[in-house]
Amino acid sequence: MLSDVGIATAIATSSASASPLTRELFADRWTAQRVAEFVNERRNATVATVNANGQPHAAVVIAASIRDEIYFTVHPESVLCRNINENDRIAISVCDSTHAVMCQGRAIRVGRASDLETLLGDLASVTRNGSFTPPNWDGFIYRIELHRLVAN
Repeated sequence: MLSDVGIATAIATSSASASPLTRELFADRWTAQRVAEFVNERRNATVATVNANGQPHAAVVIAASIRDEIYFTVHPESVLCRNINENDRIAISVCDSTHAVMCQGRAIRVGRASDLETLLGDLASVTRNGSFTPPNWDGFIYRIELHRLVAN
């Protein structure tokens, strides 16, 4: 059963239930603040879904983190959107050559970008380039209802 928890709680829960190998790989456990900073510095995330036939799909999206949550973009006509509508369980990863944030949970639609001016402003303010979405982009903004999160 998935529950609605923020980054800090997901880190603690995931660490407590992790396998010995995962605990070893992620021994240098990050704080929620460090996870948010990393996501905001990178901006690009990969969201993994499955379609109705169980076939996997991965899509690169724009992501940012504020208020202990991770938000991401979804184009309304994309395979990603169709898959989320059929099955809202997702995995997200944000990584560079030495660090990674990996999480699982549910995709929760927050709304259309055009209806979320304040949220978009808040998300833009934490990104490196000061923008969360491209100009005049009116796709969906989602957040991940976290179930598990590991990062190092």
